[in-house]
Amino acid sequence: MNRNKIMCSFREQADMMEDRINLGIESNRKGYIRLNFIDSEGKPINGVSVKIRQKSHHFKFGCNLFKYKCFDSEEENLLYEQKFLGLFNLAVAPFYWNDFEPQKGKPRFEKDSVWIDRRPPSEAVLEFCAENSIEAKGHPLFWPVMSPEWLPENWDGLKHYITKRLKEIATRYDGVIKSFDCINEATTVVLRDHEPHIIEGHYRNFNPLSGNYPEWVFKQTDRFFAESRLVLNETTALSWGSYNKELSNYYLLAEKLIKSGCRVDTIGLQYHNFCAPDNMEELANWAYNPIRLFKVMDCYGNLQRPLSVSEITVPGYDDDMQAEVLYNLYRIWFSHPNMESIIYWNLGDNCAIKKNETWTEQKYMSGLVRNDFSEKPSYKVLDRLINKEWQTNAEYDSRENFLYAKCFYGKYEIEVCKGNTRIKKEIDFTPTGYDEFYIVL
Repeated sequence: MNRNKIMCSFREQADMMEDRINLGIESNRKGYIRLNFIDSEGKPINGVSVKIRQKSHHFKFGCNLFKYKCFDSEEENLLYEQKFLGLFNLAVAPFYWNDFEPQKGKPRFEKDSVWIDRRPPSEAVLEFCAENSIEAKGHPLFWPVMSPEWLPENWDGLKHYITKRLKEIATRYDGVIKSFDCINEATTVVLRDHEPHIIEGHYRNFNPLSGNYPEWVFKQTDRFFAESRLVLNETTALSWGSYNKELSNYYLLAEKLIKSGCRVDTIGLQYHNFCAPDNMEELANWAYNPIRLFKVMDCYGNLQRPLSVSEITVPGYDDDMQAEVLYNLYRIWFSHPNMESIIYWNLGDNCAIKKNETWTEQKYMSGLVRNDFSEKPSYKVLDRLINKEWQTNAEYDSRENFLYAKCFYGKYEIEVCKGNTRIKKEIDFTPTGYDEFYIVL
């Protein structure tokens, strides 16, 4: 594995990359706020001291929470939670149908549901999110690859149970869970006309499907979910790999669904580098190529929908290289005007799929922390970006009765002092919300 060859596109394109990153972050992730200082009668007050402290991001930095309360010891569970909270403001809750409802008619909503590794019950995940002011995302509502064995082996029968599942989940969680991956990997799952066999690989559907099932599922979902955002989610190969501008298969599917009236709120672009060390140079030709990455985002941005890098795996064969890759990737993604969230997949090396009949992910060592929860360089890099470089914390002395400040979008605590008077106010600064606020002393 030749690190110089793997990283060559980042380095050869550094001037263009840094220019677009810096311009993009300044114009897309920050804005100007105006603070007006007045007394209780509305009269202006001059000569105040101001402290601006960012409390949270508007942009979503996420990770799956699949290993919540799934470790052998309470110490490990606590370390997992601490490392998660150190970086992320969005948590992905598992809704894989085979483990969510292994027994027909008995969905695993409640915290006391039967324990399944990497599949904490939804109520447990939501409790953690509520306690820590984290947004929840559900994954997925429908994915043929992980369906329960009790489903009927015909499309008409299957539609009945899909509808029932959507209604049950929506009754509890519409608007509570802010977004769901509605359809997962539709352009990757093979639509077979014969009974599948276990040896046929990871991407196999256990039930006959209509070729129009994505449209049908989206429209059924829209019947029950009025508030939660619906995401169309697709694999890395179809999102970034086999890119052919507006003729890309995934682009054509998304465009077709939108034109047919489906409520596709967000376009999900997975970014799993499931790649052996010997193949990393070939992968890097497109996956670690800034020009290619920007072109893909620009193209999918033409659909006039927000984008999400919805699942990320970057191999950790070399800790320092993983950190450098993620440093570049996160800045590229964060800078793009259409991007609304970046979601790493497995927090730790011990959080990935170990091995089942057809698939394993632990061999990629892609975690941001090691098995003992010590931080890899990649964790520290993201911590520096998310919690330091991409936050606004500043102090001002204003001679006027107002102050302009350029800030990252997010929630803030504003502290204003005048003599012995000290006032604190919390504001929510968003791209489409208020940009002018009054502080009454």
